[in-house]
Amino acid sequence: MSRRHHVRWLFHSTAMVADYDLAIRNLGTIVGLRVLEYGESTEPGIGRRGGMAWAGDNAIEVGQPIVEGAAAQFVSRHGGGMHSIALQVEDLEATMAHLQQQEVHIAARPRPDMCFSDPRDTGGVFFQWSTFELAVDPRFGGPRPDPLPRSQVLAPATRHAFVGALVDDPVAWAATFATLLGITVTFEDAEAAPGQPMAGVSLGDCTLALFPLPGDEGRALWGRLYERARTHLVALQVDDLGAATDALHRAGITIVRWAADLVVLDPAATGGLQIALTGSLLPGDPRL
Repeated sequence: MSRRHHVRWLFHSTAMVADYDLAIRNLGTIVGLRVLEYGESTEPGIGRRGGMAWAGDNAIEVGQPIVEGAAAQFVSRHGGGMHSIALQVEDLEATMAHLQQQEVHIAARPRPDMCFSDPRDTGGVFFQWSTFELAVDPRFGGPRPDPLPRSQVLAPATRHAFVGALVDDPVAWAATFATLLGITVTFEDAEAAPGQPMAGVSLGDCTLALFPLPGDEGRALWGRLYERARTHLVALQVDDLGAATDALHRAGITIVRWAADLVVLDPAATGGLQIALTGSLLPGDPRL
């Protein structure tokens, strides 16, 4: 069988936070996040306590750095938040060869079945590429976690709507990512309002939505400043956005803004993650 570079799906988004327990507790209450597995690792390139958690139909890795290194510096410098995007690929060696052909350097390979590419070559977006299978993941045969009782969750997530990233030119980077990942551009909207995505690309079972850097509007749009390009957001779909927003208000959860079907939560309320809620998927989403 010939080897090929092929992105299968979004393996998970990754968040690095100052307090793992706080983030898990708050996200459990707000969107019904359920822990799939927990561990502690001091391996170079990993160095965190935490693990995979499930929200809607996909996973978020939540980690708290426990050794000095890039992740600890990220939390110290930025206060934590969304850190990277992990993609499940068919053949890691073929993917690495493809990346190098596209002049994207491999920044680290902490395990034989995973690597990280250099975000300086991908517009500031930090990608992990993996072939290892996580037994507790429902997509690898693990049991889908039972949802928490609705009475215990303010805004139960039904699906990962999209993962968001801030880049200097969303439309141009969407075209670049389509070539790099071997995927398709799902939509472009160069005239999108501030805080709305200008372009999207398919991740097989989700969308990567690209937003322009917010400049001085960062706090108004997102509740925090973003000075450089990076992965910054996970948007989760809920069945009833109005009811979810009312429940958040009653519980005292600060909402940064609600505009065009996107409700942005204050990262201080989630334990440091930039989370948004929406009632729909983006145009061209592969699940539509």
